[in-house]
Amino acid sequence: MSGPVRPYVITGGRSRPSRNVLALESLVSTAPAAGLGEPPDLADDALNREHLRILALCRELLSVAEIAAHLALPLGVVKVLIGDLWDLGAVHVRPPVQQAERLPSTLLEEVLLGLRQLR
Repeated sequence: MSGPVRPYVITGGRSRPSRNVLALESLVSTAPAAGLGEPPDLADDALNREHLRILALCRELLSVAEIAAHLALPLGVVKVLIGDLWDLGAVHVRPPVQQAERLPSTLLEEVLLGLRQLR
């Protein structure tokens, strides 16, 4: 009997990532091994098929939400899998920009107005 795999099987029964700092906008990339551009060597039994798919996708910078969409898996499952890879040092995760660090929208509106006046 073969069919879809249940999410709890993919995550080993876990429903929360080991690190609770993964936001939808967090950016994930594969960690190069000693600057060679390849992911670090990992034990084969430490990774499942979904882990390997995430490593293949993240050769380019992707958000957690984009990874979930590419894999067609629930966001919670993807967060657990990314947390596993992060703990193994196989991926780098960049947190989203904090609200206080973003430019105020009034400044952006003023810049846009100034650009329109240049025409």
